[in-house]
Amino acid sequence: MREVVEAIRGAQRITAICHENPDGDTVGAAVAIAIAAERLGKQAEVVSADVPPPFLAVVPRIETIKRAPSLEPDVAVVVDAGDLSRTGRVATEHAEWLAAARIVNIDHHVSNPGFGAVNWVDPEAAATCEMVALLLPELGVEIDEELATVLMTGIVQDTHTFAHPNATPRTLRVAADLVAAGAPLSRLNRAVYADKPYSTMALWGQLLGGMQQRCDERIVYSSMTLALLAAVGAEPSASEGFIDLLNQTRAGDVAVLFKEADAHTTRVSVRTSDRADAVAITSVFGGGGHVRAAGCTLAEPIERARELVLAECERELARADAGGR
Repeated sequence: MREVVEAIRGAQRITAICHENPDGDTVGAAVAIAIAAERLGKQAEVVSADVPPPFLAVVPRIETIKRAPSLEPDVAVVVDAGDLSRTGRVATEHAEWLAAARIVNIDHHVSNPGFGAVNWVDPEAAATCEMVALLLPELGVEIDEELATVLMTGIVQDTHTFAHPNATPRTLRVAADLVAAGAPLSRLNRAVYADKPYSTMALWGQLLGGMQQRCDERIVYSSMTLALLAAVGAEPSASEGFIDLLNQTRAGDVAVLFKEADAHTTRVSVRTSDRADAVAITSVFGGGGHVRAAGCTLAEPIERARELVLAECERELARADAGGR
């Protein structure tokens, strides 16, 4: 954390960068970094290759997020990205800009390789927003209602409002301080996990109806195709949160959601019980994340991706049953 503080204090321009397909944690952390930088008298911007999903409209200043960096390269704070490639088009279309910037990597994914000039990776943190909440006082920035709201958004989403096992005593202490500073916990929980449009509920109904299983229900999975999205009139972001519902089956050790991005690309979300390792499954395909929650992208049609990933899920359960995990 000390090196992060020094890097931010020594910069004149701060670009906070989200990961692709942004969620509440990356958006909350990036916006908080930008607000803090501005309060320290610096120029700041938030960049996300993809448009944040509608449910994040509750986040203050979300309308200021840009699709590409516009400041001259100085310090780029990449938040909640397990690898630099997770910034999507920012990494591919603005590689020269990134090469000229000093990259500060703030993340909580155990699979993070430490891609920055400065790296603060804490797999014990439930959310990157938890880390940023601890960082701001070290920068001399007081957490007010605005900052508390953006930071609590990430903690709410990444802990499922403290229902996931990643919520530690430190997470709860940080969250209590954010609530004391004015974070509207109940409203954020509803924004992230309720208030869904009809099209989203229709999509979830179809995904539940198409749920399948393997290995005596230890593996449960469903598939979201582009045709299905079109049929119910939903955006791809409407699947956000469905994997957690899929993970609620009593006998399930591995829950998988396959999402067709195009005819040759499939995104995969994996959740596991304590009897399987989600990173072990997704890392085979170049992905990563957390032991209980990870993801990957395959350059394969959804049918082939499903075949490959489910086979790896079966191998992971076999390893775990044999005492290999």
